[in-house]
Amino acid sequence: MKHRFSILMPVYNRQKYVGQAVDSVLAQTFKDYEFFAIDDGSTDLSAAVLASYGTRIKLLQQSNQGPEVARNQAAALACGEYLVFLDSDDYLFPFALETLDKVISSFGSPTLIMGSMERFHDENPPEAPTDRTIRVIKYADYLSKTRPVGTMAIVLRKADFDAIGGLRNTTAQTWYCDDNSLLLKVGASGQCILIESPSTSAYRQHAENSTKDAEAFANGLIKLADSERQGFFGGKERKADRYAYIGGRAAAWAFYYCWKAGKRKLALKLLSGTAPMVSMAVLRKFLRAFHSPEAPIVLEGHRAK
Repeated sequence: MKHRFSILMPVYNRQKYVGQAVDSVLAQTFKDYEFFAIDDGSTDLSAAVLASYGTRIKLLQQSNQGPEVARNQAAALACGEYLVFLDSDDYLFPFALETLDKVISSFGSPTLIMGSMERFHDENPPEAPTDRTIRVIKYADYLSKTRPVGTMAIVLRKADFDAIGGLRNTTAQTWYCDDNSLLLKVGASGQCILIESPSTSAYRQHAENSTKDAEAFANGLIKLADSERQGFFGGKERKADRYAYIGGRAAAWAFYYCWKAGKRKLALKLLSGTAPMVSMAVLRKFLRAFHSPEAPIVLEGHRAK
């Protein structure tokens, strides 16, 4: 049976939060979806929490191999037109899939949709936005975007995911920058829509976020740069775009998560390993200062009752 969406959620030792993530999916107003939860060898009670939902979710299990292998496993079984990437400590607002469906219908099945996220701390997710006016920015593809956007609300057409060979087959120790790698692989595949508003999901900030491991992410970005140099993401065409993307990520990570945290050697190591790309990112940012930002397209407006 074909669905509009297949939601893919890897789970590793998230017994405290995973129930809220699952509940947020089951509360969606748009019901044409299937939901895969992949227990990645958890050593806490995460698997038991997932099992308690019975047939309402499709529970897969594997030894601890990391989120890329987990999502590839679920994607191989998925029959949705679009894959929705959800982390097990995050949260979908009830109208998220409904909003995504309207965007897809309005733009003729784009390759990639990047949702907007709110941030919250630890326990209780924020209230859903009441103004649900849909404002989007349209780009020819992801590498054409001129606005900074997070990487934690990815919705990708499954046909394009399959065409690029899915995610990397990394390990539980080497998966960092998985979203960046995926976006580089699919970056020139087709139309990209950025949802400016409303926020469709919420990102939970807590002590165990993977972003707390600054060194792992810095090494992941250096590996990303090495993969680009080896031609993993493409040839000369769009090379400058890919360089600017990697360089922008590296510069931001070096400054905000390494240098400001007192990890000066790590910051310099990252900047050294991505220097030509950082230079391209700085150049692109300078040139963008001479161009007016794209005006959002308003699709529909209504307020929650």
